[in-house]
Amino acid sequence: MRRTVRSVESFHQMQNDPRRMRLQLPTVPQISADALLAKARRANPELVRGWLRRRAKAGAARAGFMVSRIDEEGRRYVAVTHNDDVPLPPGAEAELRQDNPRLVELQATYDALDLPSAVHTQWRQGFLKKNLSLAWFRGDNAYVWQFRQLGHAARIRMYLAMLDVLERDRLGLFDTLREDGLFGAFTFEFGDRPPVSRDLLDSINEINYLDQQMGLSQIEGLRVLDIGAGYGRLAHRMSTAFPGLAAYDCVDAVATSTFLCEYYTRFRGLPETVRVVPLHEHEKLAERYDVAVNIHSFSEASHEAICWWLDRIAERDIPWLLIVPNTPDELRSTELDGSMRPFRQDVLDRGYELVDDRPIHQSDELRELIDLHDRFYLFRKRS
Repeated sequence: MRRTVRSVESFHQMQNDPRRMRLQLPTVPQISADALLAKARRANPELVRGWLRRRAKAGAARAGFMVSRIDEEGRRYVAVTHNDDVPLPPGAEAELRQDNPRLVELQATYDALDLPSAVHTQWRQGFLKKNLSLAWFRGDNAYVWQFRQLGHAARIRMYLAMLDVLERDRLGLFDTLREDGLFGAFTFEFGDRPPVSRDLLDSINEINYLDQQMGLSQIEGLRVLDIGAGYGRLAHRMSTAFPGLAAYDCVDAVATSTFLCEYYTRFRGLPETVRVVPLHEHEKLAERYDVAVNIHSFSEASHEAICWWLDRIAERDIPWLLIVPNTPDELRSTELDGSMRPFRQDVLDRGYELVDDRPIHQSDELRELIDLHDRFYLFRKRS
């Protein structure tokens, strides 16, 4: 009874002192890890997995990351580096291999060259082995970043990019150029429109831009020098758009690119006016061109290599020079140590002036949505 009285008295005292009452509240007993494990074993496994997923997503969200399941379309782009819905042409797999005698010969010849352009800072053999499947050279790889560039929701972003390019297609190239999806190219179909690809959109955009700025389609006997021509993407598109093209010379410092360009221009049946000039035969380049183009190539080479190429351009007094770098803010090289050196002044020092500098997609909102910020830099030789 005395214990009861003391308890009652203590209770009244705590009522008059709220702080003490909070201190005397009972604590929740701790559940041991073994008890939690036992409960988990008795629980519905699916409910447990769902709870764990929710907890993981919530934790990631608090850390600033969004976790979501990709759909089948997205899985397709992440899981593979090329689109094999369109099979390779007969004989392609047998010819497009690393031990092809022509490729072996070109590689040995290029390796022996004592030229600044032959010393690679990015396009080395390790880079190519990691970023290129030779037979599927138009897939998502070192030549054309399709889904590494567009990321998730690639279909939506490609649609928006297509609408932008279509709006500025003064030459009507969507009606004359076609995409067949060969050699691994990812294609997209929207409504009753023909399929489109990154290859096709970039080419239509570049050709229309040059036509708007320098009247490309109105130049009789048009002659083009393509430095860093890759597998011949633009050569294929421009020679199809302008059947009267007088000359289109492709040159590249990467042996694999020269090999693929020889194959691709031959496979597409391009006219004899389209030449692939190996690096060790660069003296055979013509003495006169109307425009030189460099798409995503200079910015993947050293400053010394870029200056070597600029000398080849300047000594021919080529009136126009188009450069599209991978860097969105300035013309920069890629050095062996990973640094990047600006080279705009090197272009100007060779007698050129910058006449136009703009994003390849004009809309600020569109560039933000598709996350593509490449720019056109168009130079003209000062008279």
